[in-house]
Amino acid sequence: MSGISEEQKDLLKDLERRSYPPDLVLHRLFVFLKEKAEEEPLDPKWLNIWKKCEPDAYKVFPPDVIKEIREKIQSIKPIDEEIWKIKIKDETKVTFLLGAGASAPSGIPTVNKLLSELWKRARKIGREDLDRLAEWCKERDIDNIEDLLTAAYISNFAARNSNVTSLLNYFIFSGGRQLSDEEYFLPRRRLRRNPQIDVSSISFLQHTLQTLFGLLTSTMISASPNPTHEAIVSFIERHKNTSIITTNYDGCMDEALLKNGVLLKGTISGENEDNPEATQLIKMHGSINWAYCDSCQDVREFDLLELKRIYENDKLSYPVIGICKNCGGLRRPLLVPPLSFKFLMFPNLIDIWNAASRSIQDADYLIVVGYSFSEADTYITKIISRSMSMNENQKMIIVNTDLDLVPTLRDRFAAHIENFGKSRILKACESSEKALPEILKSMLGQKDNKKKSNAKNK
Repeated sequence: MSGISEEQKDLLKDLERRSYPPDLVLHRLFVFLKEKAEEEPLDPKWLNIWKKCEPDAYKVFPPDVIKEIREKIQSIKPIDEEIWKIKIKDETKVTFLLGAGASAPSGIPTVNKLLSELWKRARKIGREDLDRLAEWCKERDIDNIEDLLTAAYISNFAARNSNVTSLLNYFIFSGGRQLSDEEYFLPRRRLRRNPQIDVSSISFLQHTLQTLFGLLTSTMISASPNPTHEAIVSFIERHKNTSIITTNYDGCMDEALLKNGVLLKGTISGENEDNPEATQLIKMHGSINWAYCDSCQDVREFDLLELKRIYENDKLSYPVIGICKNCGGLRRPLLVPPLSFKFLMFPNLIDIWNAASRSIQDADYLIVVGYSFSEADTYITKIISRSMSMNENQKMIIVNTDLDLVPTLRDRFAAHIENFGKSRILKACESSEKALPEILKSMLGQKDNKKKSNAKNK
């Protein structure tokens, strides 16, 4: 299957960013449909655009053209029909994997928007090194916080070991080839001008970026559950054989479960582990109500709802940095920043990652909501790949607005798993708060959504 072209992506971005009159939107849509490759799919976003502009179509086009456009728009199938056929039994094991897209409707920025928010906070500090770094990133269109924090971590590590710095220079710049005299002497002239690497400044800058990231995530404390979280709670109330894994720090999923009287297990506190009525909630990258000590590595979990009440009533600020009661060291929120060295920085989460791996491998259906399968999380992709290789009956439902994601995953798993059936990965290419409630009701047999969908089309 061909993916979405850059031309289509750019056109959609332009139409979303600017307010065009309906007749101009319709003309641009018509031209694009005429010129696009036959095998290129249409993004489900065209459904909403056409819905808004269709009443004006009769002022712009003759009936035969309108019919042609309508037929192409109606050919868009954002949700695979196979999903509506799934009906689960009591023994069916379901695992949810939630990414940033699941919490986005609660007002929490996704990863690709975090860096711009971080720079806004950095400007309030008035530090010259931060301002200079922000400007440097802006000039080079570096807009991924994952790249920034990973580079800061590597720089801090390399600056402390001259051999590592030299090897990095070898791998990145020379690649083992013989350097010309000009290439050979230029780095040394630079080194003579800057003979000392200021390790303390690099370390301080990395520490500041980590603190800014902690401040940034503190805004999540006031976020509330959205229809995605509420739909999962309703599903769990009817199907107990369910686990939840989330890469999000926020407490939206926790709050939705707790306020509906659902007991939690799988968290850092270790409570309710032997209670068969408790629901497993695994937060792979930490949580805003977890804290750890830099010195003694003590890990604590605080009552989320109480922490939220205190913060909202302005009785206490969110503790980005605190004091450890055990040893008097620095205590920080246990949050794994979006960087590529998670295992090195947070070994105290290994048990939680192992629990997530077991939950994925045990699942009959893995429902992935708003998770992008980013390069920094390849270990999660590998866990899923291994699971689908071991369990040939396991299926995955991807709820994500990115139309290219499912074809990419199908090709990736087919390349690594022998006789992999691409129909094992099903797509629901709509926003999670819209699609997930209907999908989960259908899986429980509460509503025949396929008939409903067909009736709408007719």
